[in-house]
Parts: sequence; C-alpha cells; structure tokens
Amino acid sequence: MPEEKNNPGVFYGWFTTGACFAVMLTQGGTMWTFGVFLKPMAQDLQWSRAQVSSGYTAFLIGYVISVLATGRLSDRYSPGPILLVSAILTGLGFSLCSQINTVHHLRALLFIGGLGGGANWSVPTSTVQRWFFARKRAGLALGITISGVGVGALIFALLSNYLVSGRGWRDAYLIVGIIFFAIMAASSFVVKKAPGETGALPKGSGEALNRLVVHSRERREILTSLPFIGITICHCISVIAFQIIAAHLVPYATDIGIPSATSAAAIGLLGGFSIPGRIIGGHLSGRIPWQRILAFSHVGMGLFTLLLLPLQGTWMLYCYVLFYGFFHGSRVSAYLGILGDFFGMGSLGELIGITMAAGIFTGAFAPYLAGFLFDVAGSYLAVFTIMAVLLVASGIIASILRKPDMDTKMPASLS
Repeated sequence: MPEEKNNPGVFYGWFTTGACFAVMLTQGGTMWTFGVFLKPMAQDLQWSRAQVSSGYTAFLIGYVISVLATGRLSDRYSPGPILLVSAILTGLGFSLCSQINTVHHLRALLFIGGLGGGANWSVPTSTVQRWFFARKRAGLALGITISGVGVGALIFALLSNYLVSGRGWRDAYLIVGIIFFAIMAASSFVVKKAPGETGALPKGSGEALNRLVVHSRERREILTSLPFIGITICHCISVIAFQIIAAHLVPYATDIGIPSATSAAAIGLLGGFSIPGRIIGGHLSGRIPWQRILAFSHVGMGLFTLLLLPLQGTWMLYCYVLFYGFFHGSRVSAYLGILGDFFGMGSLGELIGITMAAGIFTGAFAPYLAGFLFDVAGSYLAVFTIMAVLLVASGIIASILRKPDMDTKMPASLS
C-alpha cells in the first residue's frame, strides 16, 4: 500500500472520495442530458420522439448489464482497471453518436455507452463506503461522492445545450464523449482498493471488522428478504420517475413556450439542487434512520411532481426543479446508505449493482412509453400524474421498512 495511505494526516479515503466524485460527474452527464439532444435529433433526422427515446432505452439496457457485472467485480478486484475499461466504452459510445444516420446506429452506440456507464455508479458508491467503514463522517463522504452526479448534471446539461445550439448535436456528442473519457480515465488511476482490503482500517476496528461478517448474508436470504425487496421496489419507482424527467422535461418545457436554453438550465439545476440533498441526507443519517430519510424523500418528490401539471412559466419550472432536485438528492443518499446499514459491506457492490439493475431495467422503457403516451395523447398529463402517484406510494413502502435482525452470523460475501 502506498505510504501516504498510512499517513494519519492524509487519509487516502479522501483522495478516493475526490476521484469518485469526478467519476460521478460523468454519471450526471450520461444520465441527465439526453433530453437536451432529443428534440434537435428528432427534428434533424425526422424521427418521432419515441424513436429517439428508444436510443436512451438502449443505453439503459447496456447500463443494466454493466452495473450488475461491475458491482460484483468491485467486491473482488481493484476498482481502477474496472473504471478504465468503463472510460473507453463510455467515450467511444457517446463520441461515435456524432456519426449516426439510423435509429439502429443510435441504439447500438448508446448501448455501448451504457455498458461503460454502469461502473460509474456501482464502483464509486461501494468503494467510498468501504474506505470509510468504521470511520467518522462516512455519511458525509458518501454524500460528497454522489453529489458529483448533481454537479455533472448541471455542468453537462448547460454545456450540451451550448454545444448543440452553437455547433449542432453531432459535434456536441463528439465533444462530451471525449470529456467523459478523459475524466474517467484520469480518475481510474487514483481510485484504489478499499481499507478493509488494504489493511487501512483505523485502530480499534476489530469489532467493526467483525460486523462486516455479522452484517453479511447469504444471497438467497438477502435477495428474498422483505427489507431488500422493499428497498428495491422503492428504487425502481424512483428510477422510472428519473428516466421520464431526464428524457422529457426539456421537451415538455419547450412545448409550453419556455426557451430551450432555459429548459436545459432547468434540468441542469435539478441536478444542481440535488447536491445539498445528497450531502444533507448523508449528514442526517447519524441522527435520523435511513428509512425515514428515504420515505420523506419519495413523498416529497411525488408531491412536487404535481407542480408540472399546471406548469405555466419559468418560475414554476424552477420551483419544481428546486424542490424535486433536493428530495431526489436526499433519496439517493438514503438508498445507498440503507443498503450498507441493513446488509453490511461484505457484498455491498453487488447489492448496489442488483438494485440499480432492477431499477434501470424497470425504468428502461419509461422514456419510450412516456414518448408514446405523448404521441397518442398530445400531452404529458397522464405521464406526470402516474409518476406522482407511484412516488408517494413508494414513500409509504419506505416508511414501513425495518432493519433485518443481525444476531446470526452470515458469510462475508454472496458467493
């Protein structure tokens, strides 16, 4: 292990947190900016919104495969090489979208981008939690890490809109793809194995190390437990809502007369306003149980989604992104934190991968279905109403989650 990792004055976990934050920037870029490209591509290529949205669905399918595989790999191998391969796939997939001429090309390339993108979630979130296991400010470190998604959403939504407006959507895809690769590749050389694997656990952490084993459970017991099923259902609903907003908020806003630059800024600000939610949600975990934070966040997202129904101007749009963004951010912190709190660190990467894959799989067709409903009805009224109801229902589910009994020792992995 490098010498600086043993230096009590410079805990390497914070360097890892910084690098994982950078990786999360690209997560915000890949997941939050598709709506900026949707209308320009549809108009230029004369495709329907459903056809263009199918490319995003292909991205999500690739993402599902990746997040499952990389979540399991991150429990067993060094995260750096995993992130480097991810950088290559993501960079290629997005950059080559600049050359597409058919829907099949779009789907194939975004599928490749999705294969790279899955590691950007499962690897950083599990790695940082392992680095800070049995240490103070673990929730804060997790909150800082995942706040990168919000920062990335803000930066890349504005950048993408600027590039699309000034250079066209093809050049925009080429440039952001190169940026994704550069950030992820550089970060891959900083992110190292977690403390429990490198011997960097703090003094007196023997009891905590034992909890690693006590909190780990066999695959079947975890995956069939009511708490895990409840967490997964809540996450699936939140991902469905997110995919709809990511793909259709900008087109919806421009449909009612809000300028494209303002609409793109709104989706970016939604990610930006999620930043305090992510950090505060992580910080509050020392005082409030994760399941209560999760429940409060879901209900908040559902209630503020209703603001979209009478949306009439920029001020209402920004009011929506302010509150929805905050609750979305606290929801992400709670979802990740509750997995580690309920089931331990032994196979955290795989558990994150499984829940994320379930969410992405169920949400993969949400953008397409939302586009289809719009094409049929000519409005998003039904889409946003269903979304609000599902979010409130998932908040009720989260409120009744209870931590599993950890009195019985279980193996330290899901193998």
